Amino acid sequence: MHMLLGVDDTDVLGHKPGTGRLARDLGAHLEQAGMAALVGVVRQQLLVDPRIPYTSHNSPACLILDFESDGNGAAARVFDEAARYVQSRAAHGSDPGLCLVRRDSVGPGIVEWGWRAGSEVLDKPAAVALARRERVRLEELGGTGDGIIGALAAVGLTAEGNAGRFLELAGGLRDLGERLPARTLRQKGIALLSVSRNGDPVPGDVEIRTYDRVRPRLIGGRPVLLLEPTEEGWSCFDRTKCHGDGEGQEEQ
Repeated sequence: MHMLLGVDDTDVLGHKPGTGRLARDLGAHLEQAGMAALVGVVRQQLLVDPRIPYTSHNSPACLILDFESDGNGAAARVFDEAARYVQSRAAHGSDPGLCLVRRDSVGPGIVEWGWRAGSEVLDKPAAVALARRERVRLEELGGTGDGIIGALAAVGLTAEGNAGRFLELAGGLRDLGERLPARTLRQKGIALLSVSRNGDPVPGDVEIRTYDRVRPRLIGGRPVLLLEPTEEGWSCFDRTKCHGDGEGQEEQ
């Protein structure tokens, strides 16, 4: 059973870990505790607007978890442990929120909430009302609790499957090296998509220059790495996302 666990607003400026790092650590913690297997962690980008009290980039995270279903018991235990963990590591003065829902039960209202959060200023009462209607577990974990807005949005966008990029995948993304055979990436479940002008296919045996960081996008519900042929061979197309330039505090 795949569950989506959205988390947001766990940090303040100058405080680490950011939300992305905390989410990755949370996934590892749940695995080590034998409560869930981490499928991946997806960073979502929401509206950047002075009316929104974000930390640096307004980017919540969504964990994709896999665990056996035993009614509501397993989900409740995972949520409670995740809440305890987030509260223990969130920065003083942050406003964390947490959302948990089965991936296959995310309704169109939650997906729409995610897309709206990318272009509108949304409020907490509306998030609470939507979660209640959709029977989604959504809780404030401190401060103003405004993080529930982004946590719910991260779940909606990740469930829809065509927004965000992976900060982590099962087996790890952080130590793959600067150059990798295409087959190694495919074996990790990462699809390789050519964005060359002529639509050249990515050869099966080619070596890919990754700039030492691999950040696949979430496209069609799966991790997809965009590639282009260059003078140096096939390389990651979205280079700033591959080698980490422009990462906000939330991801660190």
